[in-house]
Amino acid sequence: MHELYGMGGELMIRFDLDSFEAVTQQPMAAESEREICEIAMSGVSSVFDVPLGALWLYDSDASELQLAASTERADEVFDRPVTYRPGNSLSWEAFEQDDVRTYSELDDERSQYNENSPVSSEIILPLAEYGVINIGSLTPATFDDETVRLARMYATHVQAALQKAEREHDLRVQRDRMEQLIGVVSHDLRNPLHVVEGRLELVRETGDLSHLDDAAEGVARMESLIDDLLTLAKKGYAVEDRTTISLDTIVERTWEMARTADATLKIEGSAPVFGDQNRLKQVFENLFRNAADHAGDDVTVWVGPLVGDGAAERDSANERGEGRVTGFYVADDGPGIPADKLNDVLSVDAFSGSNNGLGLSIVAQITDAHGWDISVSESRAGGARFEVTDGTKPVSPFHSW
Repeated sequence: MHELYGMGGELMIRFDLDSFEAVTQQPMAAESEREICEIAMSGVSSVFDVPLGALWLYDSDASELQLAASTERADEVFDRPVTYRPGNSLSWEAFEQDDVRTYSELDDERSQYNENSPVSSEIILPLAEYGVINIGSLTPATFDDETVRLARMYATHVQAALQKAEREHDLRVQRDRMEQLIGVVSHDLRNPLHVVEGRLELVRETGDLSHLDDAAEGVARMESLIDDLLTLAKKGYAVEDRTTISLDTIVERTWEMARTADATLKIEGSAPVFGDQNRLKQVFENLFRNAADHAGDDVTVWVGPLVGDGAAERDSANERGEGRVTGFYVADDGPGIPADKLNDVLSVDAFSGSNNGLGLSIVAQITDAHGWDISVSESRAGGARFEVTDGTKPVSPFHSW
């Protein structure tokens, strides 16, 4: 045990090197942020022989430091969690400037979070972009260079553990999504591949070359899926150059490329749409293909603007509806989607499942990146109806899958 005294002999601060070595090894074996924070705080008293310790993690969405763990004595002293925000505390200053701060007499510091705080002395240790650790005492104390050096090392170990946990979490998410992607892609590729194989076999058996038309459609479907995958690999769901384009124009252009065979398109009015045209084409193309895949080649698809609260729609291209245009819809007369599947087919955080393929997941990701909301319900013909409406979410310049 090493003992340190303040200049006036007012407080003896002790730290235990054996405890330091034991405690700082434990966070690296932890699997979650919470576990790391709890381990770090459980070791404060044994390493530094001070009663107060707390760790705050930075929440980038809220732009604040949120309490993640604290010592038992700190829980007793403070009756409610403390949250640090820009400009409201010494802890935020230390975090923002990435600078270790030591205070022997907090009563003299006017910018502290709570001027009536019972904490008399403390050291504030930034954890880079992850947050801060505060270690303190209820009585005045002086922190000498050796104490500060050891505290820095303590914080460095905690920071490294948080970084490791974050990296491993990201890898797990990436692996899980890749496994889901592989499952969906294998399903989507296998179906048209079977069509090609079957038609080629018929050509060999019968010599009827008309079967090659169906085989060519299967090849085109696989090419389209591969194009989708290449787009994801190169651009993700980027929303780049947003411009205004009329709904009927982009729908007509996309319909020609969607290879929808004998399907019928009915455009029920038009309205300006403000978005990334390349991504919008993906949205419509995938919705058209989804309708053809599930309803058959002779499916009828209706597209039009949503007016007012989204409940009304224009019934024909010549009718001028009342109210503000809030989005657009794509509906079909196919078999529809089972009620118990409606909440799953447009999942943004996970791929939709083997029956829906990659297409609808791409639709969900692109609309989300635009800041739009998308929902699915039953159409007036009993099929599926997709509604895309103005949302309150921010536009994402890059929405990673």
